Amino acid sequence: MKKLDILSLGETMIELYSEEGSLSNTTSFKKSYAGDTMNIISMASKLGLKCGYITKIGNDPFKDYLIHEWKDNNIDLSQVITVEGYNAIHFTVLQEDNNRQFVYYRKNSAASQIDENMIDVNYLSSTRLFHTSSLTQSISASSRLAVHKFIKTAKKLNLITSFDTNFRSNMWSAIDAKFAVDEVIKHIDILAPSYPEEVNNVFGLETPVDMIKYGLDKGSKIVVVKCGELGAYVGTKDEIIRSDTYSPKGVLDTTGAGDAFMGGFLYSFLSNHDLESNLRYGIVSAGLKVSGRGGIQSQPEKEEVQMYIDIPKIVYI
Repeated sequence: MKKLDILSLGETMIELYSEEGSLSNTTSFKKSYAGDTMNIISMASKLGLKCGYITKIGNDPFKDYLIHEWKDNNIDLSQVITVEGYNAIHFTVLQEDNNRQFVYYRKNSAASQIDENMIDVNYLSSTRLFHTSSLTQSISASSRLAVHKFIKTAKKLNLITSFDTNFRSNMWSAIDAKFAVDEVIKHIDILAPSYPEEVNNVFGLETPVDMIKYGLDKGSKIVVVKCGELGAYVGTKDEIIRSDTYSPKGVLDTTGAGDAFMGGFLYSFLSNHDLESNLRYGIVSAGLKVSGRGGIQSQPEKEEVQMYIDIPKIVYI
């Protein structure tokens, strides 16, 4: 029996957000935190999985806040390492047109010190699934190498591997991102790109179905294509299915919707549900998250997700 269900490697940033319309006019901010690899296990933990986080955090005044919040969400912190330095920060505002404006301060952050020496085989062996992302690759040269080594080690230990391509153009070019993903893709069991930006701009493909075929040809067993307001596609060698979005409480903020989707999807997958159920859990988790503000604080509880779980309509391609 494994101690943990998911281990996730990446960076969490302090989020300072405002609802005043633009960063230039904002006079006050509220504090939260966000990071793709943390958002996913936060959602999965709320649904009932046991999750752990692997990262480095700076010993600045935000450290205690992060540790407290993660513990509050039942995240195992055995491999969270405190180092000299600061934790990355991003400022964001939800504008009147519902688009988000971001400014990042993350160069040389504590998480940029993530490296392959952090690999603890005994700790990795304690989990069922290892997750990370292309965004984690982009933080620094050492973190890119660490992602490669962590994934290869996870596969040697017969773990399931999950990878979100999560491209950020302010971090690196689409060409560099594609090259980095191709370094690890043959070791990835569950590949999760987004459409259209990553499918079109990183992989140079036209449609979600093209992306599914590409990932399967490269060796992935499941390809999940998150399509924002268009819903999502999921494909295996045997079938491709899709669903529209389902937002029973409306849409206020789409921050972290794709991460909530993956948290729900992985929860269902590790609960041995079928592919249709995996997609439904993803769709409903994301659809409820967007009704509230922020990437993590508006994630739904398990009981709420299960209220709507049978409603999304699954279409076979």
